[in-house]
Amino acid sequence: MISGIEIIDSHVHTFASDEIAGRIISSFNKLYDIEFTNPGNGTIDNVLENMKTGGIDRTVMVNFAPPRIIHQNNLWTLETGKNSCGKLIPLVSFHPEMEGILTEHLENYINMGARGIKLHPMAQGFDVRDERMQKLYESCNEKRFAILIHCGRVSNARLNEYSDFECILPVIERYTDLPIILAHMADGSVKKCLEVSKKYKNVYLDTSIVITGYPEIMNVNEPSWLDDGEVTSIINEIGADRIIFGSDFPWGSPIHDLKRIMNFNLDISQKRLIFNENAKRIFQLE
Repeated sequence: MISGIEIIDSHVHTFASDEIAGRIISSFNKLYDIEFTNPGNGTIDNVLENMKTGGIDRTVMVNFAPPRIIHQNNLWTLETGKNSCGKLIPLVSFHPEMEGILTEHLENYINMGARGIKLHPMAQGFDVRDERMQKLYESCNEKRFAILIHCGRVSNARLNEYSDFECILPVIERYTDLPIILAHMADGSVKKCLEVSKKYKNVYLDTSIVITGYPEIMNVNEPSWLDDGEVTSIINEIGADRIIFGSDFPWGSPIHDLKRIMNFNLDISQKRLIFNENAKRIFQLE
């Protein structure tokens, strides 16, 4: 907690060991030609220590995986959340090619503590418009069970079109009761952020990478918004009730991002919305 405000970081990747973290981060950075230094490695000990240092109260784990290991990865994320005394909030991931019936998996995951879904269509290599995903979306729409979707490039790299806003748009328009969080402020497009916030009431935007205070990212990531005054104006126009604080740790830095956003010329009610109230509402947290 900082200045009396509970802090929830709604976009963090976690890994089971130093070995797994090192392997995934190294391969991911190579694939996407990421040149900046990671501020951590995302192991549970690393995340919890970072939270303690930065004054972060709760962290939302947004893990994903290829289809052959996605269920196993979801189970590990759920168990990790269960054992964290409420500090780590688990989201689960899906893929049209994962084994089993998606809606049955969803029910089981919810019973095990899942609070939402994370999809990274570009990295996972699937089109969110795939018909095999539609019953899952229908169920989420009925439950208002939130989905956080990676939107845009990764450090200026684009492997395919699956995380382009145009691919995600049909899901937004079809499932109007489904809370959809577009990660990275919809690829840092000011125009797109303003358009979607006005037109689609079920869309939210997370601050990760784009509204960053981490110097390594600010120096190399093209979509990052660097002018504090401009960022504050954008937030005021979008509405703080549509924006969620997220860091993308261990690629982004929650400590740096938190300090920067805390210094914005926003009132305390706006900061509470961004740092915790929106996340509590969208992820149905107690």
